[in-house]
Amino acid sequence: MTVDNSSRKHGSFTVIRCDDGSREVEKHTAFIRLAIMQANMALPSDTSFSTGVLVVNGTHVVAEGHSREPHTPGLHAAVVAINKARQSPQRRLLRGATLYTTMEPCSSDKVSKTPCTRHIIEAGIAKVVIGVKEPDSFVDCKGVRTLQDAGIHVVHMQFLQEECLRPNIHLLT
Repeated sequence: MTVDNSSRKHGSFTVIRCDDGSREVEKHTAFIRLAIMQANMALPSDTSFSTGVLVVNGTHVVAEGHSREPHTPGLHAAVVAINKARQSPQRRLLRGATLYTTMEPCSSDKVSKTPCTRHIIEAGIAKVVIGVKEPDSFVDCKGVRTLQDAGIHVVHMQFLQEECLRPNIHLLT
């Protein structure tokens, strides 16, 4: 495993470049792959990325969500998953949980009235594991930095980038 750790004011950022077979990397990989399955359920769009999200506490999936879910028009995947967690019998597991997302959470109110990063911070999420940093196709995303500044540990599963981008290949070619 190749890891880069960089500390900011409050949170940290870890880049995992390969699967080293450790339990932690295996766990993160399994949950990101479940998030990819969620992203694949999103109806394709020419104006936004398809993203999948899981909220996990320990090894328990509290909630999941994806872009453009039928009953949540206009909400981003992270917001969908956080809202589901808040409405579930396991809502107490939201605070301190890990959010797995195929793509870096949005940070701009130009993209969403309330950016995903603000929802994550307000929900008390302790760690965010991303599959890929958001490509600059639509906006210059500062999600990782925003989360770090709020004291949230961010892990980038860099070796899974291609898998996480696959549901959005039509936007990248």
